[in-house]
Amino acid sequence: MKRNWSVLVLLSLVGLLALTACGGESSTPTVQTAATQAPANPTAPAVATPKGTPLPAATATGTAPKAALTCPPVQPLPANAQLAARVNGVGIPLDDYNRQFAQAQAAVTQSPGFDPKSQAGQDALKSLKQQVLDQMIDDVVISMQADREGIKVTDDTLNAHIAQMIQDAGGVDKLNNYLTTHQMTLADLCSQVRNQLIGEAMLKRVTAALPTSADQVHARHILVPTAAEAQAILTQLQNGADFATLAKKYSKDEATAANGGDLGWFPRDVMDPRFEAVAFQLKVGEISQVVQTQYGYHIIQVLGHETRPLPPEVIQNKQQQAFLAWLQAVRDTMKIDRLVQ
Repeated sequence: MKRNWSVLVLLSLVGLLALTACGGESSTPTVQTAATQAPANPTAPAVATPKGTPLPAATATGTAPKAALTCPPVQPLPANAQLAARVNGVGIPLDDYNRQFAQAQAAVTQSPGFDPKSQAGQDALKSLKQQVLDQMIDDVVISMQADREGIKVTDDTLNAHIAQMIQDAGGVDKLNNYLTTHQMTLADLCSQVRNQLIGEAMLKRVTAALPTSADQVHARHILVPTAAEAQAILTQLQNGADFATLAKKYSKDEATAANGGDLGWFPRDVMDPRFEAVAFQLKVGEISQVVQTQYGYHIIQVLGHETRPLPPEVIQNKQQQAFLAWLQAVRDTMKIDRLVQ
């Protein structure tokens, strides 16, 4: 099952977005590795809590403000605690799961047009329960693997991030009001921030070797609904007609027609496979034969072909795909018991 690692973070809770509006760009978390800190006791009990809330980023101000609140120590999970799931024997508390789902449900039910009594609404809430638990399991899996690789978020880093959130929010009182409104404790918030920082550090490590440049083509196209139309346009091009002029006149691709069909630069694995295969085979300046895809019939001309830096959105997508593949592979090595439906 394909899952977006950050989907739940974006969907479930929205409260701290108000605080984020006061903040700035995310700072890179400081982590300790095995070279600077001895590994934690692998048998020590752990309590996992969900990311849940979209967390405001600490503004890069050079020196973080002194913390008005400090995160409490993580408490061992009581032996008799009810659980929502276990990951390699580490329990996810049922109370945490219920609270996280309630917060996610509140956010979803406030969406315009959402009807919790409809079949579609019921199906959405059922799916949301699974997403909440999956996210909580992912947090534990990522934290366990980070610990194995010597990646830890220091208390100083965590408290500095909380302090910056307080400053960005406008003071301790505003942050406390948020926590009260959303039935969260400071420990909940600290756990969410720690999970986020660990996740960011692991994402950086997992995707460090991914390329930031790739073979790309600059192409333009004309898209029409029938093969006959495409062939007629191709004949005009072969007789010397201007490609951009015909694209503006005939192309049904509303996003590019006004620009003469210009698609800009793109790497592989972005366009329809049939379209892409032809585009990367053409020589610069060459015009293709008619190419059929799920969208219709295309005529393609390549304007450039070279290795170029990847666009930020493509890099982000590739990083997410690589991280999800890594996460699934790690999950597959762990014993995961889901105790709620």
